[in-house]
Amino acid sequence: MIKKFLTVMLAAVLSISMVACSSNQTSQSSSSSASEEQKENKAVEEVTLVTTTSLDDTGFLAETLKGFEEANNVKVNVVAKGTGEALELGKSGDADILFVHAKAKEEDFIKGGYGVDRNEIMYNYFVIVGPKDAKDNAEMKDLSAPDVFKYIADNDLTFVSRGDESGTHTKELSIWKEAGIETPEFSNYNEAGKGMGATLQMASEMGAYCLTDIGTFLASKDKLDLEIVKQADESLKNVYSIVRIANLDPEMEEMTNKLLEYYQSDEVQKEIAEYGVDEYGEALFYTFDEQK
Repeated sequence: MIKKFLTVMLAAVLSISMVACSSNQTSQSSSSSASEEQKENKAVEEVTLVTTTSLDDTGFLAETLKGFEEANNVKVNVVAKGTGEALELGKSGDADILFVHAKAKEEDFIKGGYGVDRNEIMYNYFVIVGPKDAKDNAEMKDLSAPDVFKYIADNDLTFVSRGDESGTHTKELSIWKEAGIETPEFSNYNEAGKGMGATLQMASEMGAYCLTDIGTFLASKDKLDLEIVKQADESLKNVYSIVRIANLDPEMEEMTNKLLEYYQSDEVQKEIAEYGVDEYGEALFYTFDEQK
């Protein structure tokens, strides 16, 4: 009788253990499946867009990103730097996508394996500005950009450079080179080491000449004692491109692809073509299907 009782008890214990083990395995399997599903459905909540200061100073990004953020339930954190520094942040993994304007540097970035591709979105022009009503302005207005720079250097006029390896600084150095001046070293040449808006303010205060993109100048001209000395021409074309970063997580790659597609869309291209017209009387940027 006792033997039979012990046998029954042992069977009961084994049965409970098997049920518990099965339940635990089911729980682990369910937990693992839920974890995998959660991983696959992980939402991107923030995107870091590193860009040139001109797109920030003009208010362009603050205005045009609203639609993307609302449609995708995502926050785009804009970090405004010179293009050189923006590309370095891309290399270090501190950017998810770039919106910059220095073609040669962008191509080197991609060749180095840091970027996937560059996609031209829009353009405007560089202009040379100087102190209002300065007597030298009339002498320079019909000159080419390199000849304006040469005139400034030959006459030791005050000039303020971005001096920050930005797209604007890169363009400036190329114009000096075309003018036959490898390194500008005249006594009144100054480097600001700042963004475009701050550099323009510095030039205004110093009564200096400066290379700037037309968009930032138009957006801030009411606060400046500067005027355009050298108007835009094809040699001063300034192209803005979105550069996609290599080796992103799949979820972030998908979101940044959506951001690129957003700026390429007909709706946003139309918004770009109209940006600034109401406030400044002319567009700050042009799309590639337009004729200036």
